[in-house]
Amino acid sequence: MAAETGPLDPPAEALVLLRALADPTRFRLFRAVQAKERCVRDLVAAEDLKQPLVSHHLRVLVEAGLVQARRSETFTLYAIDPDGLARARSRLGELLDPDALPAVARPGGNPGCCREGGGH
Repeated sequence: MAAETGPLDPPAEALVLLRALADPTRFRLFRAVQAKERCVRDLVAAEDLKQPLVSHHLRVLVEAGLVQARRSETFTLYAIDPDGLARARSRLGELLDPDALPAVARPGGNPGCCREGGGH
């Protein structure tokens, strides 16, 4: 999950992951590859999609670090990238960790908000 200019900061990396999984077609392809290593032709048939669309979505998943590609004879196989999945879990875990919330972000934690002279 690195940009061409270098690694992304954690919030930007989390956004890349969320965007990669937010598309329903891409999420289905991710789940299909999560079940077993697949080639594009297999995914085209299983998901009833056009080859260019499957290739596009797989590229996004690879660029997000969730899926890896490997050449095998004359075709490419796609599988979940275990290291990428671990990084994704860590980044999204940081984002969604309720214990990391500051007191003012919790319900009732910012009583001065929107009162005269308070909390803007």
